[in-house]
Amino acid sequence: MKRYISFDIGGTDIKYAVLDETGTFLDKGKFPSDRNSGQTILDGLIEKAKEYENLAGVALSVPGFVNCFSGYIEFGGSIEDFNGFNIKEYLEEKLNLPVSAENDVNCVALAEKWKGNAQNETDFLCMTIGTGVGGACYLNDKLYRGSSFMAGEFGFMITQGLQNNTTNENILSRTGSMLSLREKYAKYKGLSVEQVTGLDVFQAYEAGDPHARHEMNLFFDSLSIAIYNLFFILNPNKILLGGAVSQRDDLFTELEWRVKRLDTFGKNIPVERCYFMNDAGVLGALYHHLQLYPVEAGK
Repeated sequence: MKRYISFDIGGTDIKYAVLDETGTFLDKGKFPSDRNSGQTILDGLIEKAKEYENLAGVALSVPGFVNCFSGYIEFGGSIEDFNGFNIKEYLEEKLNLPVSAENDVNCVALAEKWKGNAQNETDFLCMTIGTGVGGACYLNDKLYRGSSFMAGEFGFMITQGLQNNTTNENILSRTGSMLSLREKYAKYKGLSVEQVTGLDVFQAYEAGDPHARHEMNLFFDSLSIAIYNLFFILNPNKILLGGAVSQRDDLFTELEWRVKRLDTFGKNIPVERCYFMNDAGVLGALYHHLQLYPVEAGK
């Protein structure tokens, strides 16, 4: 069995795993990232990869707009140093191994298709809710990336009327993200965003705090509008939600009745939880790598 190292690169942590070609985990862990220093991130990837011998390749799950064939990152999301950078070429030169790179939420979709809650689906969407809102489209039994590798960027969808003519404050990554929810509630409480967790806001909402209820209602409504729009534009079999907040059952309860309230013509819009959480990025990145570099039978 060939062994691979797979990395899920985030602005706070980098998750990694050593897996074989069947997707079996042989080792895994994480180490700190630094969204303000692309070089620190690259050095960490190289150092970790060199800890393991006899690797057959390196698979990457990265944020932003990434050409999954060439490895060129047009826009690195929260990691600005990755803007206009070819991560595949850089790491192949340093490690002398085949390297692949794919968008992080596309990797979530690939993991769900390979071994998760979409194994039997030909048409489904993934939406991840966290610092921002990410997305991926799996249509006609393959990942749809768009003309310039930007398909599935659900977070750029405008879900509320423009206020103060500022588009960025009305996109889903602001109106339907956990970071924005925390920021708004922290400002109301006179605290820093670091002092407020998503759980704090949910608990205040459940306790009847009027400001928390106002912000949570906007949060739920924005996500519901996005789900409604995506269903009627792409007509998937299901929409899978990921991110830590997707572990809350009340998220799905709130979204279900709000989506129905928008009038779905009697159509059932299945919204389910992703099977994989922290392991989705590394597993999906490996699946992409194996598509680019197929394992030859008997080798």
